[in-house]
Amino acid sequence: MDAKTLSANFEAREKAATELRALTEEHAGKDMDATAREKETQLLDAIADYDGRVKRGVEAIKASESVSSLMAGLKGTGSKRETQDKLAEAATQLRSLGLYEAATFAPEKRAVVDTNTGKNVIPRTLFGQLLAEAVERSTVMRNGAAILTTSGGESIDFTVVTGRASAGIVAENANIPESTPNTVQRSVGAYKYAYASVVSTEFVQDQALDLVGFLVGDAGPALGHGMGEHFLTGTGTGQPKGIVRAAPAATATYQVGAKDTTVSDALIDLFYELPSSYRGNAVFVVSDKTAALMRKLKDANGQYLWQSALVAGAPDTFNGKNVATDVAMPDDKVLFADLSRYKVRLAGPLRVERSVDAKFTTDQIVYRFIQRADGLLVDERSAKVLTVTPKP
Repeated sequence: MDAKTLSANFEAREKAATELRALTEEHAGKDMDATAREKETQLLDAIADYDGRVKRGVEAIKASESVSSLMAGLKGTGSKRETQDKLAEAATQLRSLGLYEAATFAPEKRAVVDTNTGKNVIPRTLFGQLLAEAVERSTVMRNGAAILTTSGGESIDFTVVTGRASAGIVAENANIPESTPNTVQRSVGAYKYAYASVVSTEFVQDQALDLVGFLVGDAGPALGHGMGEHFLTGTGTGQPKGIVRAAPAATATYQVGAKDTTVSDALIDLFYELPSSYRGNAVFVVSDKTAALMRKLKDANGQYLWQSALVAGAPDTFNGKNVATDVAMPDDKVLFADLSRYKVRLAGPLRVERSVDAKFTTDQIVYRFIQRADGLLVDERSAKVLTVTPKP
């Protein structure tokens, strides 16, 4: 998408938003009839469509700039050139793997959090590229979960905070009573996530083809979807315990089919159930169906509580807080949490093995990717889950 098309989509979006504001003002303080409600839905859908087009357009322009920057780096020296050398070395290693041999790719020893955005920043080695693909597919990791890498997979104990401590007034020369947070001991282990990628022998042998890029693009999303679903809704039995299962239940709720005002009031109540020290970094995590409902909610002045982001990579917001959607999120749950209090443990290096036996008759090569991981909510005060009650 070029700049002219991007501008046209933005103008169309603004026109739809203006019509929506006029419709809202016309029906301020009174219920919309069926015709007005249908028009509102059409305008909201149009705005959402234009939002998507604008975001994709901005991302396309940025991607073009990134490619130009990368090509400049290939011709120069420094960190970009060093990254390309490392990826070329990884490709050579993957191509030269013999039967029953394995290669391991460990994470770099460097900061993985952007101090300005709080988001995870992944180094661009093979391990880093694959992890970046996985993070992009995991709502929990993408929105600030603390990522811990360890050399082995032994269980690690963590002190999980379930209640806060408090201070009190003490008389002069009196004993100071002990006051510690309520805690429990829990451990994280290492569940094995694996994926097999199949490529032709010719693809592997052709030095001009980007073997690392292909394998990362194939295995990364698969591993990310598997881990991401468990970090969000995992049961804790034979898989990581997801934050939705670990978070305390909220008092706030609403019933299926409830009026918009009832739903918005419940979501605002959920917002204030989280202690203020966690609200600043908290996000809503919902299903697409719930997000569609939230887009239509208004405040007492008739203003929409949902605000669409027009900056590439920026999230939409509800009542001023970021909203993330995930296909694994149940329709009857709304999570509001500071996801940085969920700890993701990546145990050991990424292991890659090559086999020609499984696809011998078709002359194909199988690369097997194995990464061990687990997750744990280390502070239960940082998250609340609203459950929608069914109709009686």
